[in-house]
Amino acid sequence: MNKLLGWLAIAAMIGLTYMWQPEFFHHAYGIIERGDIAALAVYLRSFGASSVFITIILFVIMTFTIVFPFMILSGAAGIVFGLFWGTIISWAGEVIGALVMFVFARYFFRHTVEGWIRKSRYLKQVDDYSADNGFKALLFARLLPLAPSGIITAIAAISRMSFKDFWWATVIGKLPPVIIKVLLGHDIVFAGENMGRLLFIIVIVVLVYAILWWWRRRK
Repeated sequence: MNKLLGWLAIAAMIGLTYMWQPEFFHHAYGIIERGDIAALAVYLRSFGASSVFITIILFVIMTFTIVFPFMILSGAAGIVFGLFWGTIISWAGEVIGALVMFVFARYFFRHTVEGWIRKSRYLKQVDDYSADNGFKALLFARLLPLAPSGIITAIAAISRMSFKDFWWATVIGKLPPVIIKVLLGHDIVFAGENMGRLLFIIVIVVLVYAILWWWRRRK
C-alpha cells in the first residue's frame, strides 16, 4: 500500500511539474535531443537568476532519461557560468540526480529483484560483491568519463551496496569526469579558441579507455 501511494505521489508530482511549464520541457528536450550546446546555453541564460536551479533540475531529469549524454548540459553550464562554477554546478546536479535515482530505485525495485537474485548463483555473487566492495566498484565506474551514469546508479541501487558507499563513491568519483565533460562541451563550441585544449582532452579520454581495454584484456 505504501509503495502504491509512493508511485501515485511521484506520478502526481511529475504531472503537476509538466503542467506548470510544458513549454519548458518541450523546448529543453528539443535542444538536448539535437545536441546543440550553444543553443542550450542561450536558453539557460534566459532564466536569469533562476538558471542555476533550472540547470540542476535538468541534470536530475537527464539522470532518469539515461539516453542523453551529460556532456551537452555540462558544456552549456560551462559556457553560462564559467568553467569553475559550471563544473561545481554540473557536479552538484549529477550528484543530486544520482541520489534521487538511487533512493527511488532502491525503494521501488530492490524488493522486486531480490527474488531473481536468490534464484541466480551469478547474481548472488554480484550482489554479495557489491555489499563488500561497493565503494571500490562504484568509484571505478564513476571515474569513466563517458559512462552511462543513470544505468550505473540503477545497478548500484538494486544491489546490496550501502548508502554510505554509494554516496562517497558518487561524490568523489563524479568530479573528474564532470571536469572533462564541462571542458569538452565548452571547447567544442569554442573550438577555434581552444583547439589545443580540446585535442588534449580527447586524447586523455581515449587513453583512459585504451588503458581499461588493455587492463581487461590482460586480466
